[in-house]
Amino acid sequence: MIKQSIFVLFGLLSLVAQAATEVISQQALLRNQMSAQPHVIVDVRSEKEFRAGHLKGAINIPFDQIAQHQSLLDTLKPQTLVVYCRSGRRAAIFEQALAQQGFSLLHLSGDYLHWQAEQLPVILHTEPAAQ
Repeated sequence: MIKQSIFVLFGLLSLVAQAATEVISQQALLRNQMSAQPHVIVDVRSEKEFRAGHLKGAINIPFDQIAQHQSLLDTLKPQTLVVYCRSGRRAAIFEQALAQQGFSLLHLSGDYLHWQAEQLPVILHTEPAAQ
């Protein structure tokens, strides 16, 4: 019962955070990436998921490693960050944390699952991760 309640709570928090973050469509993001001032794309999935495929130009900051990447995030604060994960839950957690710090955020509509479903381009890594 407690696990179910926690799951429901995280689900509700996810919806609240997503509702607070403006959404950018896939096509709008593709157009933006060709502009003179492209947004910074942040993939908040695990490194393993990132290496299996990610959006071109995305940087990987796992949602549960914000503190470890705070210095990088601080350098990105003047820019708009487009955040995505696999399906939206982790991105919502990340967005909520960064919104509290005053970041300008957009959430990628449909996240990575929808990007893949639309057969949009992804970058794959075949070499092993550095140890």
